[in-house]
Formats: sequence, C-alpha cells, structure tokens
Amino acid sequence: MLTLELLTLAVVVGLIHFSIIIWKSMTYWKERGVKHHTPVPIFGNFLSVISFRKHFFHYYDKVYKAFPNERMVGLYEFMTPTLVLRDTQLIEHVLIREFSTFPDHGSFLFEPSSVMYDSIFNMSGIRWRALRNKLLITFTTGKMRSVFPSLSESCLQLLNSNPKTLEREMLSDLAIRTFMESMFGTKILKSAEAEIYTKARKIFEPTWWRYTQQTLLTYFPKLADFLHLTFMPKHLDNYFRSIMNTILNQRVDSMEDRNDYAQVLVQMREQKKLNIYNRENKKVDQTFDVTNDLAIAQAFMFFFAGMDATSLLMLYTAANLAQSKNCQAKAREEIKTVLHKYGGYSWEAVRDMKYIDSCVQETLRMQPSLQFLNRVCDKDTSIDGVKLVKGTRIIIPIHTIQMDPKNFPNPEKFDPERFMEGINDKFAHLPFSDGPRVCLGKRFATMETTTFMAHLLENFELSLSPETKLPLKYQPTALFLTPKATNPIKIDLKRIN
Repeated sequence: MLTLELLTLAVVVGLIHFSIIIWKSMTYWKERGVKHHTPVPIFGNFLSVISFRKHFFHYYDKVYKAFPNERMVGLYEFMTPTLVLRDTQLIEHVLIREFSTFPDHGSFLFEPSSVMYDSIFNMSGIRWRALRNKLLITFTTGKMRSVFPSLSESCLQLLNSNPKTLEREMLSDLAIRTFMESMFGTKILKSAEAEIYTKARKIFEPTWWRYTQQTLLTYFPKLADFLHLTFMPKHLDNYFRSIMNTILNQRVDSMEDRNDYAQVLVQMREQKKLNIYNRENKKVDQTFDVTNDLAIAQAFMFFFAGMDATSLLMLYTAANLAQSKNCQAKAREEIKTVLHKYGGYSWEAVRDMKYIDSCVQETLRMQPSLQFLNRVCDKDTSIDGVKLVKGTRIIIPIHTIQMDPKNFPNPEKFDPERFMEGINDKFAHLPFSDGPRVCLGKRFATMETTTFMAHLLENFELSLSPETKLPLKYQPTALFLTPKATNPIKIDLKRIN
C-alpha cells in the first residue's frame, strides 16, 4: 500500500510540475506584452502544422498578417516561445548588427550521428567561424571563373539531348552532375548516375513520417534521441558518407590539384588541425581537430543544400518566364546582345546578363527554396525593448516578407524590372540570408541558374504545359518549397534554331 501511495504521489507531483512548465511557457509572450495568438497547451500554435495540411511557413504567414502594425509578433512552436520579426530594421539587427548575440540556428533537423551534424550549417561558435573562413576561398571570383566551362558544358549536354519538356527530375540530375564536376572535379559514370539520383531524391522524400521525424528532431531533440529518430535513414547516411569519402580519397590518389572545394577539404583533412585566430592580435588562439567525418560533413552539406534548392530555382525561373512571354523575349534579346559582345559564352558574359539575373532574383523573391530563417539568442538580451531569455528562437519569414506589398508592390506579379536598378531595402529580400551566415553557395547557385537559363532561352521557347495547373500548390511536408506531386511543373520546349 505504501509503495502504491508513494507512486501515486510521485505521479501527481510530476503532473503538477509538468503543468507548471507548460503554463510558464505559454505565458512567455503575455508577460512581455508581445502580440500573439492564444496557444493550445503543449501544441502551442502548431496544431495546423501537425495535421500535415500546411507547411511551417503558412503559419508564419498567418501570424505575420494577423498583426500588421507590429514590428514583431510572438508565437508558440509547441512549447517553444518564438519571436517572428516583421520589421526589416529588426532583421538587420539580428543578422548583422547584433550577430554575436544571434550567431546560430539552434537545434534543427540533425541528430548527433547524422552526416550533417558536423557541417558548417549546424556548427556554432569559433569553430564555425574558423571553418567558414577556410571554405570561403572556394567561392571567390577566380574560383567561379575557373569552374564556369564545366558548368556550361553540363548545361549544354542536357539541352543537346533535344528535350521536349523540362521537369524537376531533369534539373535535379543536372544539379548533381554540375556539383560533382564543378566542385569536386568528378564525372559521374553513367552506371552510377541513376543510383545516386534515386538515393538523393529519397533524402527529400516528403512523407508524413519524415516530416514528423524532422519536427521532433527540431523541437523535441531529447525525445527524438530516446526514440532513435534520424534525419534520414541510416542506409542513406552510410551511402552518402561512402560516396563523399571515396571522392576525397580519389583526389588524394590522383595527386591532382584543381584548387576547388574538394581540394580545400582534402588539405584540411591532411593538416588534421584548423587554427582559430584571435581577431584582435591575429595570433593563433587555439586549434581544433579536422577529422575525416568533419571533412565528409562539409562535402555532403554542399551536395544536400545545392541539389534540391538549385534545381527548384531553375525550375521556378523557367516556369515564371514560360508564363511571361514579354519577359522571355526581353531575356532572349539580352542573350543575343551579350554573346555578340563577348564572342560567345564565358563567365564574364553570363555575369553581364543583368536582366536574366533579375529574373532569377525575382524568382527567389516569389519562390525562395527555404521560406524562413531561424536564429537563437545565445544570451539574455532584448529586441526593441522586449526582454528575451537565452535560447529564445527567432524566425525571419522571408517568403512572407518578400510577398508583402509594403515591400514589393503587386507582389504576385513576376516583374524582374524590380531588380534592374537595385531594391530599396536589401533586408526585404533574403533568399540566401545575409550577414556572416549568408549562404556559402550563393554565388555558385545564381551562376548555375543564370548560365542554364541563358543556354535554355537561346535555344528554346518556353510554354507552361497544360498539365500544370495554376495557381501552384506546394507540398506541406517538404523541407524546401516544392510543387505538389499531384500537380508537378512541366514546361514545354520548342527549339528555336
């Protein structure tokens, strides 16, 4: 009896303690005077999210529009108090002016055993800064110029096959090929191409179970660890570890020095240490080990981030131009003028295609691959007079901000002219983020998309297939902004010459 009574008491005390924790978390924004929707205990404001009907960004969009006069609004992602920024000056404050207070993404998607866990995306602190500085040299102007011929050749290889339609799968295949050849100096054998593509597609498979796992990894990491949940199945993790390890080892065995992304990773791995410099006296402050796993993580991160995001950017840009014949004609005229000026394709020529670049930027405004940015404050602080405790999550809803008529009039219209003279507020257009954590692959992704679009428009007239229904619908369980499988984007191609 005594044991039963003690057990009952323990359960009651536990429930009371848990209820207090829930109550405290659900009053976070009320205590700070921040406008927010009333949360549901435990689920917060995310009941619609876990129903698999809406993507995360739809709720950020909803709360953003619900309080149009606020510079920032609160919400509860389950029991996590989250601040959604609406004002671009506050966004600049977080991304740049007070970056040292908001340097990291926080818990997000990856379990400790994941190949991505040690990637620069997931890394924090001075280790992140030292590694980023090392990797940045891969994306200089000189490096972009040196990989251009390989990139251009890959684009022509696809278009010379005389395709009748353009679909996402073709562009994903192109993104994998250009990544391997331009960044790793590796040509994929035809026999391996289909397998790599199939495995890569499974990483982004938008199933409800994958979505649930990723949600638990982000918001309930301890529970996810207890349940042994993973970002992707172990067999896929092992497969891509093996692929990336083989690529790096082949570079060593070949003794080739291409001065590319793979070469930087090989050099880091061979040195086994990376120095962390004191920013004041420029002397080595400390070092950290560069393991084989760390090198592989950086290799896979770029593959992971670039494949789906870049192929979607090319697809959406083509779809937008297919629906706008005037913009398509103007882009094609620019291509003829620039190619005549430079005597053909070159890095310099593509860089001079300002209108096509504006088409890409406008697509990134309307359909950014990643719809929001997240940051976590690493110490107690305040934003616009509102006190935040260490660990408070910050959301910058870039898709919603970029579709706000206050920032871009008539936002539903595809209008590349917005970017021809430069926009008034750069913090209203953040498809690659900004500040010290701006996307490493930004220049490569835009160069690849602009190069592909130039080759495509020079040779084909684009029309949206009747099979593609408008308006586009997006997959609610996908990580990136992805068309629903029931309504894929198909673009009809008619060869011009």
